[in-house]
Amino acid sequence: MWKFASDKAKILNNIDIVLVCPQVAENIGLVARTLKNTCFSHLSLVNPNLTPKSYEVAKRARDLLEGANKFSTLKEALAQSYFAFATTRRTRAQKFIYNFDEILPLIISQAQKKRVSIVLGKESFGLSQKEIDLCDSVFFLPANPGFPSYNLSLAVGIVCYEIAQELHTLSQLPSLELAAKKDIETLFSYLEKKLKSHRDKKKAETALHSLRRLATRTHLTRNEVSLLKNLIIDKGNKYGTSQP
Repeated sequence: MWKFASDKAKILNNIDIVLVCPQVAENIGLVARTLKNTCFSHLSLVNPNLTPKSYEVAKRARDLLEGANKFSTLKEALAQSYFAFATTRRTRAQKFIYNFDEILPLIISQAQKKRVSIVLGKESFGLSQKEIDLCDSVFFLPANPGFPSYNLSLAVGIVCYEIAQELHTLSQLPSLELAAKKDIETLFSYLEKKLKSHRDKKKAETALHSLRRLATRTHLTRNEVSLLKNLIIDKGNKYGTSQP
């Protein structure tokens, strides 16, 4: 049985499970039950197919379903989150995708002090590229390559169970504060302004795209983003350009 000390319970309380356009009413109820099984308490629903069947399936987790936050867009659902982790089963040309085992310590470390979201897409298609782009990092759940798509409620169950079990066994919590998306965007906004003056526009655009992929792949911390900003600004000032 899991009994979490206050610091670990706070981490679970800081994690929001976000379902984007869930199509199967029963799945929504099963997800609510799964969250309660694994000591999670925050559920957000974006345009859900919520029906009486959802509440019937939720059973004693009905209260969690009734208290779920409901939104019309993913952007609204993520407005209060410091960091968002998206899930996918497909390769994404523009994104570096982590194995869940690799991303698990980051989820726990970010949720110590900040609200984070774990985002799952609709059963038939998953998350769109636009929805993926709203998130800060992407991971997949290992599976049979010939049958890689998990049922939505099962995927939530695996994620929540593994987080709870990891917390249960950890003797010392990981400490790493990643930079928020807005901090990274400020950095790239300045880089974009600088690169726009480049003679070869196509080369400049390719360079910016590569730098974005590098930033996503390395999970920059707040201190690292601050350091890069200062280095770029100092370099710009050396040659007579102004600060952003």
